[in-house]
Amino acid sequence: MIKTLIVDDEAHCINRLLHLIERRPNTFEVIETCRTVKTALEAVKNNELDLVFLDIEINDKTGFDFLRQVEHIHFNTIFTTAFNNYAIKAFKYSAFDYLMKPIDVDEFNESIERLIGKMAQNQKNNQVKALLENVERPQPNLLTVSSVDGFETIPIADIIHLEASGNYTYLHTKDTEKIVSKPIKFYEDLLDKGNFFKCHKSHLIKLDQVKNYHKGKQAYVIMSNGNQVPIAVRRKEEFLGKFDI
Repeated sequence: MIKTLIVDDEAHCINRLLHLIERRPNTFEVIETCRTVKTALEAVKNNELDLVFLDIEINDKTGFDFLRQVEHIHFNTIFTTAFNNYAIKAFKYSAFDYLMKPIDVDEFNESIERLIGKMAQNQKNNQVKALLENVERPQPNLLTVSSVDGFETIPIADIIHLEASGNYTYLHTKDTEKIVSKPIKFYEDLLDKGNFFKCHKSHLIKLDQVKNYHKGKQAYVIMSNGNQVPIAVRRKEEFLGKFDI
């Protein structure tokens, strides 16, 4: 049973979650429902929890105010929000799950299945730290990716280029290379287009990590780690424009 806390200042939103929870018998144990940050903090202090459904705007406070005041994050968090532009990129950068209101039953079930798959992870404090840092910056500087043991935060500044491999992506950084379980389109949409450029259907490069450009029928660049990355013919003009050439 997933020991669960619901934090939302609107009764009908709490009732919607309770309804969805009831449709999955023997999955949840709802410990408490709270309509203020203060009562939610008390509930966390007094209970062992596995999951918090956390509203973004809670009266005159936010879910981020709540997280900042929890000394030790011993639970998973699924954000709920009615604002489709409210910190959504920060959630994605930090690998946090979120549900848009009104909450759809299929999206709810998909989120819970993802949660069940990662319940063994125990690095939640670091994940929250990455989220709060990303929320407070116009352009987040940390990317959180899943790993075998949980997750890992990677400075955006350390990324050199990304390479598609089916529904996975090879992430090349200054220190390492890793494969992550997201398609390259996810990162194309997420990463700042002022710094990253889709030079080929399978490649996304960080422009300040380009060391050399080689023209020709099959143009390519050499990145700072020595890797050669092709430039598609239809992308060549736009690429050169990034360097005022």
